[in-house]
Formats: sequence, C-alpha cells, structure tokens
Amino acid sequence: MVDKNGMRYLMLCRIILGKAEVVQPGSKQFHPSSHEFDSGVDDLSSPKKYILWSTHEYSYLARVHFEFQSSFLKRLKMPTSPWISFPALISALSKFLPPTSINLISKYYRDYKDKKISRHELIQFIRQIAGDKLLIAVIKYSRTKVLMK
Repeated sequence: MVDKNGMRYLMLCRIILGKAEVVQPGSKQFHPSSHEFDSGVDDLSSPKKYILWSTHEYSYLARVHFEFQSSFLKRLKMPTSPWISFPALISALSKFLPPTSINLISKYYRDYKDKKISRHELIQFIRQIAGDKLLIAVIKYSRTKVLMK
C-alpha cells in the first residue's frame, strides 16, 4: 500500500496458531467450528495456508510494522505486541507450572543458548510443556505490568 507521500507500508506478523482445525478449500467457514479450535489450516500435517479467525485476531497475532519509501527502508517501528524475554517468561511460568516442567524448560533454554537447538525448537518445546493459553496469559500479564510502571 502506498500513501499520498509515497510511503509504502508492509505488515509482517507472528502468529500463535494454538489448536488448528482443517478448513477445506472453497469453504465459507468464517469462525471456528467449536471453542476447541484457535485457527484453521489447509492440511494439519503440512499446512501451506493458515487462517486466523477474526475473533482471535488480537490474542494470537503479533504485528511488526515496517515503513519504507522507494526501495530504501525508511524507519522501523518497534512492535507494540506483547513480548517477554525467555528468562522472564521462565520466571513467570514457575508460578504456575510444577518444578519438573520448569527444569525441563530451563534445560531447553540452556540448549538454545548453547546453540544445540534453534529458537523455533525452543518455542515449540515451551508451547508443548506450558500450553498456548497459559503462555498467552503470562505474556499479556507481563506486558500490562511493564506498561503500568
């Protein structure tokens, strides 16, 4: 999109899919089939198309906004979506998860820092252990605390 001053806008997003359901091509479905599902995909085992329901947009979508003019990157705005460092996340999760789970998450975090696993793998392990609902709640709560300071 180009505005009247020639500024171009590009929106990049990070999405937490949660529990996905299959939505068939050509479907007129515009919301989850039940409260059990958070998003839709064309294929559960190897998705190429992702659907984020509008009812979940602000809970599962983290926007990163870039503005640029012509081919030069003009300015980068910091994301306004919730963010938390891994050590702070682990500390916050320790209030809700048993010590065995926190120890496992901490082990995966050390593996990540030692470059034994990727950031993506670390996030997947944390999601499996903590669950998306707890992660979302903890991240949103930490963002609220930061804004209130």
